[in-house]
Amino acid sequence: MKKSILLFLTLITLVACKSKNEPDTFGEEVPLNVDNTVAYSMDNRVIYEMNLYNFTKEGTLAAAEARLAELRTLGIDIVWLMPIQPRSQQGKIGSLGSPYALHDYTAVNSHHGTLDDFKSFVNTAHALGMEVWLDWVPNHTGLDHVWVTEHPDYYQHSGGQIVHPNNYSDVYQLDYSNPDMCAAMQQAMIYWITNADVDGFRCDYVSSPQIPAEFWEATIPMLQEAAGRKIWMLGEADFADKSALYKVGFDYDYAWGFHDRVKLYLGTTDAAGRLQAQCQTLLNNGNYTNMDRMVYLTNHDDIGDNFSENYFGYHGDNVAPLTVVEFTLYGMPLLYNGQEIGYKKVQNYFNRDIIYWDNPNKQLQNTIRTLVALRHTQPALGGGKKADRPTTTFLKCSNSAFMAYTKVKDDNMVLVVINLADKMAECDIQGIAEGIYVQCLNSETIADRIVQRDVQFTSTTHFELPKKGYAVFVKR
Repeated sequence: MKKSILLFLTLITLVACKSKNEPDTFGEEVPLNVDNTVAYSMDNRVIYEMNLYNFTKEGTLAAAEARLAELRTLGIDIVWLMPIQPRSQQGKIGSLGSPYALHDYTAVNSHHGTLDDFKSFVNTAHALGMEVWLDWVPNHTGLDHVWVTEHPDYYQHSGGQIVHPNNYSDVYQLDYSNPDMCAAMQQAMIYWITNADVDGFRCDYVSSPQIPAEFWEATIPMLQEAAGRKIWMLGEADFADKSALYKVGFDYDYAWGFHDRVKLYLGTTDAAGRLQAQCQTLLNNGNYTNMDRMVYLTNHDDIGDNFSENYFGYHGDNVAPLTVVEFTLYGMPLLYNGQEIGYKKVQNYFNRDIIYWDNPNKQLQNTIRTLVALRHTQPALGGGKKADRPTTTFLKCSNSAFMAYTKVKDDNMVLVVINLADKMAECDIQGIAEGIYVQCLNSETIADRIVQRDVQFTSTTHFELPKKGYAVFVKR
């Protein structure tokens, strides 16, 4: 039996129910246990962005720590914490101020707890097999940051005044031509490694023209040396727009352009064709030889105009099939605060905006649970450096509303089929490798139950999927 199927079978609880309504289907439905799966490799991980203020009603590290086991059950490998440092109060926006306008790089926001609380959070995450990455804001500080009075030379000045980057009134621009400031920034990052054992950094606005690539070339090896182990680095930028960053040591960037173009094209005519074209563009970028990318449907910046809209507003019924694409196409998938239950409310990060967890969207919740498990257990759904990535092949579809592709690595093959039509639709798909497949995700039944069943495919197979329907199969 193939290694991939052995992995897949670890998910299965052998209780049978009768199958129905599937082309070339045989066998019976078998409940699928998708909880507590472990990533096949570092290239099969899932990252979760957490805003502490909104994640629990308490808004504290201790309250979030108490829920880390839930994230581990879901299969989260990395918890990216939005900035936990105290927020500047001078010139603040909203009741809290911006999480990206910091008062002190090496302190913990008292609303969240203490340094000991953060250490406990990290230790619990590690005990559960998860990493903790800290959000880092290198380009600017808040107006009342301790450096403003202690080291005004750390900032850019114009006409005797400290510069506001991009006309942001609540932050001041740091001066990367000052080697003392650069050293202080590096030591501040090292502080969290040596004092709290963090595993990585999500670095804000690394595309800033004020931060030279040379800073990262010097800093990233310094962080690794201080830790004596791997420190992971995620840069908030699409490096296609900042090519100097490709080779400075980041492990991931944002697939930002892909996200923005998909947002524009869906809902238009030939949506599936446009989506496939963007998928191929994402896959074919040859500059990502030695690094990977983070893919996402939403994150804290996904807020429309003044917190007016999020991904449900512009994707609508496409959210579920696009979630399938996010987890199966390329790179490392991100889940953001509440996305795992299909939470629809736009979250304001200048004020407390607590998530209500008691009314999950069962279709999205079960879809995401299943996709995390598949991401973990199927080598063909991994990412990583170019040499380690699976092969993606788009298949010929007789209906232009459909998109279908296979992911292959070694002896593991995953087939993904999506219908973006606004109605039930049929399609003949050509180019499928003949044989028996395990259907492990079915949009028609996923809201009610998580099951698997065997299906038989020929090189051309007829599919019928509901409005915005999707299915994922693993070849035996």
